[in-house]
Amino acid sequence: MDHIQHETSAHQECPDCHALTADLEAHKQWHSRLVHDIATAVDRDLKRRVGAP
Repeated sequence: MDHIQHETSAHQECPDCHALTADLEAHKQWHSRLVHDIATAVDRDLKRRVGAP
């Protein structure tokens, strides 16, 4: 049981979504990519709806 507790304490909490992660920097990069992809999708949908080129 000590082994399980040790693994849990090695994880860091994401300040944005509070997920526990073993690699906080990789998780932050994932967040950045996710935000970029969502913004791109919203922009494309908006352009499609208003008929902008």
